[in-house]
Amino acid sequence: MSKADSVDATAGPGTFDERAARALTKPMTVVDTHVDRDLRDEEFRVYRPHTTYVVDAVAETCGCRDALHRGTRCLHQRRVDYARGAVPIPGWVNRDALDTGIGAAVRGAPRIATADGRTEVFES
Repeated sequence: MSKADSVDATAGPGTFDERAARALTKPMTVVDTHVDRDLRDEEFRVYRPHTTYVVDAVAETCGCRDALHRGTRCLHQRRVDYARGAVPIPGWVNRDALDTGIGAAVRGAPRIATADGRTEVFES
């Protein structure tokens, strides 16, 4: 069973789907301008084991095939959203299944939803 399979995406609300689960569980490193000076504000570099993509959070773009050809939010864009705290991690996910590097190299902090409807900083 993959880590993405162990995230319970069926019990949660909204449109949490396979891409969102993979964005939280696949090994990736997201960096911003404080690490990579070649990036512009609101640009992020997403490193995967064999590929690297630039995500522009303002233009909502990514250079991956999924974003370019399917016209959908890819897992890289979603990972950037989670890493910088723009979108909270659903509180009902299995925390042990999450990639431990979420938000490690960005200025923002990942956030996780709490049972009372608020969010708190996610500590991996």
